[in-house]
Amino acid sequence: MRSKLSVSRVFPTGGTLLGSLFVLSLGCGGLASDTVAGSVAGPDAPIPAAQAVPAGEAATEAPRLGDAIREAALRFSVPADLLTAIAQIETGLVFLPGLDGDAFEGQPAYGVMALRGERLARGAELSGQSVAAVKTDPRANIQAAAALLRAAADGEQGLTAAPIEGWAAAVARFSDLTREDARADYAKDVYATLQRGLPDEVNRRHDLRLSPRPELGAALPSTPGGLDIRSAYYSGAKWKPAPNSNFTNGRSAAIDVLVLHTCAGAWSGCWGWLTTPYPTNPYKTSAHYVVKEDGSEIYALVDETDTAHHVGKPWLGASTNARSVGIEHAGTSYQGSNVWQAGQMAASLKLSCDIVKRQRIIQDRNHVIGHYQPDPVNRASDPGTAFPWASYMRDLATCVGGGGGGGGGIIIDSNQANNGPKARVATPSANWVSSTNVAGYWGTGYYVAQTAAVSDAAVFEFQLDAGGEREVFAWWTAASDRSQTTPFVIFDAAGNRLATVNKDQTTNGSRWVSLGRYRFAAGWNQVAVSRWTTPGDVVVADAIRVE
Repeated sequence: MRSKLSVSRVFPTGGTLLGSLFVLSLGCGGLASDTVAGSVAGPDAPIPAAQAVPAGEAATEAPRLGDAIREAALRFSVPADLLTAIAQIETGLVFLPGLDGDAFEGQPAYGVMALRGERLARGAELSGQSVAAVKTDPRANIQAAAALLRAAADGEQGLTAAPIEGWAAAVARFSDLTREDARADYAKDVYATLQRGLPDEVNRRHDLRLSPRPELGAALPSTPGGLDIRSAYYSGAKWKPAPNSNFTNGRSAAIDVLVLHTCAGAWSGCWGWLTTPYPTNPYKTSAHYVVKEDGSEIYALVDETDTAHHVGKPWLGASTNARSVGIEHAGTSYQGSNVWQAGQMAASLKLSCDIVKRQRIIQDRNHVIGHYQPDPVNRASDPGTAFPWASYMRDLATCVGGGGGGGGGIIIDSNQANNGPKARVATPSANWVSSTNVAGYWGTGYYVAQTAAVSDAAVFEFQLDAGGEREVFAWWTAASDRSQTTPFVIFDAAGNRLATVNKDQTTNGSRWVSLGRYRFAAGWNQVAVSRWTTPGDVVVADAIRVE
């Protein structure tokens, strides 16, 4: 049973910042149009590339901000340190140019304060500046945010002269988030930033003066940590359930896709919006998980057994939502100088590794995808035009196949770059051709060769620290030209042949197929995919798993 949070004792409410509700759906969204269109690319079609960013449109690090922040603080009688901490929380001091593909339900963010939509217009009005200036000029952008903070603080007697500890309620209202617990979480993050301060090199670069203030530790606003996770499977997450309006009970298809997203906004706004019910959230958006900017927290919003509403377009001819798990990442898109923090990337990889192992998701770029792939027009920068896909997939393969977390045994991929320290594959002879022609392969591709009465195998090796019984599985892509008697020859570390197992590779593709259980010795054992069988077909060497 979910408990209802009341934060009135921590943050007195008494009115919202704007006259109209700020309803911007952080994240990507997608329910209504998640049907198969008539012109969907087939499984052999290339992955759509993220659209090129026009010159001057990439997010850039803002110029020295100290003077602009102090000027705005003085004009609107708000603490300069608060403005600095808010800018750090919102954008990491990166000036956002308002990319359409990085928008929050169609409303892109601008400047170091990430202003958008009605809130941007209201800030421009309160600060006496044009909307265009607030979008493009750092000083105008900061002035608009300072005016919004001033408006959030008005009505509290003596707040102008109050110590910074007394501004928590105003900061919560400044966030303009719809959920009280999300506003509380936002204020907590701002005050945690004040407590930590900024690194010396960042202060020097921007002429800022945000030094650590450890005495603020006692003043950090309190927020709930989330309920203990129940059905959602990842043990490293806290359960923060989305309302029933924002997901569909159950699944209409088996899970075979993992989708990475950027929230296009800060942590508290991201999970707060995705857990806001319809009709306040008119898009009914959600995701299964949200990862905080520094990786310190992960919230599970939707059980993996249910269908989250996070992608509005089909992928490879079928509904994306029905067969995918969605991970949102707090912050803005990975592009330009906006490189995601190492902690967030590490937490994302650990979560993705866990999901891929449990759900048996194929490790290729048709099954581990960014939101831009099914929706390259509206989500071109999601998760980011510079997202490091090559290293992410390599590290994911290492985790899944190299013992980077329980449950997956040892996986030996046909691409040695994807293998961990206890798995290896030698490059086979030139008779074996590397291919990605048939979708559904493990990792980044597979080897294929013509059958013939020759000793010319593709050899997969795995190391065991101690001998014992293990089950062996094989993965291949099925097609009509495959051999129906592909030989898998199994050896122990002493070179003893334990068995030869023939499998029909015209069927049972893109899944782990058991080759049986065998007693192996300590050391490097082998599974060889042989060509020596009935001529006229091809055999596939893709991946081997040992458990």
